[in-house]
Amino acid sequence: MRIATYNIWNHDTLWQKRIDAICQEVKRIDADLIALQEVRSYEEGSVAHDIVEATGYPYCVFHAYPDSPDEGLAFLSKVPFSSVEAIWEEDVEESNFCATRVTLERGSQEWGITNMHLNWRSSSIRERQVRAVQDWLSKGRRKSVEVLCGDFNDHPQSAIYQDLSDARWLDVTTFVEEEPRATLDVKQNPYLQSSHLEQPERYDWILIRSEWKDVEVQHVDVFGDIRTSTDVIPSDHYGVMVDFIVN
Repeated sequence: MRIATYNIWNHDTLWQKRIDAICQEVKRIDADLIALQEVRSYEEGSVAHDIVEATGYPYCVFHAYPDSPDEGLAFLSKVPFSSVEAIWEEDVEESNFCATRVTLERGSQEWGITNMHLNWRSSSIRERQVRAVQDWLSKGRRKSVEVLCGDFNDHPQSAIYQDLSDARWLDVTTFVEEEPRATLDVKQNPYLQSSHLEQPERYDWILIRSEWKDVEVQHVDVFGDIRTSTDVIPSDHYGVMVDFIVN
């Protein structure tokens, strides 16, 4: 089971070339499920549906933010969804409109995958958002395998990373020997040359909670870090993908 997360950057910079490049990368990595952030919406649909047309994914769900309907979160999947929901369907503060979720069945396993995009301006808001998402997930939603992924807008030394670790969420990069790679690359990504970041950072994560006798992490890597045939880097973020082996 290959799961990926990708912030595709809702920005006009080289927009059509970048969308073509994003589609090429999505098709190349061939994930079973990919969670997308910063998905642009418009009257006829969303960029997620354009990516579906270019890549052939049979299942797609998009949720626009109620407070910012020109953008939202999406999932593309090769496996049908058992359920779909958004945190703003619950009674939460508007500042916590930051997550959507799907469930699906793969073999004998029930998977719950939550897609998050946290606030980039404020660490205190991010901390509240993480608490809100954990409260949301605690309401009877637990599946045999739970995945939490997305753009957390913070680094692994942050308070939110520690909070999630304390709640038994495990970073998939800790289960492989490869050194984790940055997803915001201020040295190589041309869109980040004027960034406030001083060094490359890993802001995009995939975390898991599971009975480890059933699921193992085989491989973790970034993608979207090279120029495609359109001669552009697809996004200001690199994506992350992980291969799970289900016993």
